[in-house]
Amino acid sequence: MLSSVILFLAAVPWLWLWQCRGDHQFSPLLYRVGVWVFCFYLIGLAAATGVAALLFQAPVFAPYWNGILLADLFLCPEQYVLNIILFLPLGFLAPLLWASWRQERKVMLLGFGVSALIEILQMFCGRTTDVDDLLMNTMGAVLGYLFFCWVQRETFSYYVKKDGSQGLAMTALRQLRAGEQILL
Repeated sequence: MLSSVILFLAAVPWLWLWQCRGDHQFSPLLYRVGVWVFCFYLIGLAAATGVAALLFQAPVFAPYWNGILLADLFLCPEQYVLNIILFLPLGFLAPLLWASWRQERKVMLLGFGVSALIEILQMFCGRTTDVDDLLMNTMGAVLGYLFFCWVQRETFSYYVKKDGSQGLAMTALRQLRAGEQILL
């Protein structure tokens, strides 16, 4: 618990410096807030998986690997659901903040990579490394991406008039993205 609080407090000055230097100071406020939320999510992810403790204790390589696929599905189904929920924000926030992550394959690889990194690091902090965690975390990232796609589609259809023409808000949004001055 204390390790995650220290990580949260250490992240604040770095994020503040990041947003105050260079081009980031002119980024939209919602984007900067989104990056803060994403960084705090990653810190919370490290704390929830036990990986954050590696910063404050000596790593001990004591691997325990469960390679049996879906071994505890009926004994402990909430573990699978929680692993999916844990990675939903990763699949939602990455494409929301960065357009280069707006492909299902990239988000799936991101979810798999982050999950694999966590599983490898868990071998050094006395936790179980499980193939089910890898599978469910990746599935959670993909489901988060699908939720992002749904939200994006619903938001877009809200700003398009029934006759197919664009509404005022959608025109302004396109002008903002293109860097043009908004003419109302």
